[in-house]
Amino acid sequence: MTAYIDTALFVKSFVRENDSTRTVRLLEEIGEPFAYSHLHELEIPNAIRLKRFRGEITLAQETAAIRAFCDDVETGRFERIHYDLDTVFARAEQLSAKYSAEIGCRSLDLWHVAAATVAEFTSFVSYDVRQRKAAELSGLQVLPPKLK
Repeated sequence: MTAYIDTALFVKSFVRENDSTRTVRLLEEIGEPFAYSHLHELEIPNAIRLKRFRGEITLAQETAAIRAFCDDVETGRFERIHYDLDTVFARAEQLSAKYSAEIGCRSLDLWHVAAATVAEFTSFVSYDVRQRKAAELSGLQVLPPKLK
């Protein structure tokens, strides 16, 4: 595992969105197992539930998507990364102090970048422009190389 992947990309692999096909191809290129953090464990199911709240998916689709995620965790498609939580939060605060006023990155996006750096990943996968900038400024290779 060399790539830390943002939550939004994983959600696109469980719930059909406009760019899901492109995302699934990108995930296939990266390869399994996919790294996941404590925050992914909360954010992926929550993002799926919010899609139902917004009327984008049905209860059956929500249930199937969350079940698929849980199955992927149980079968080893996702693998929990190891890091010290205190260090991740401290690094996220450092990133906030250093970059937030210039790039406007949200705190949870910074937390993911911090987790990636603390866990010594070499690349970071995101479609979020601000999060990509924070990852780049943190020394991570940003994927995909160009956004469409």
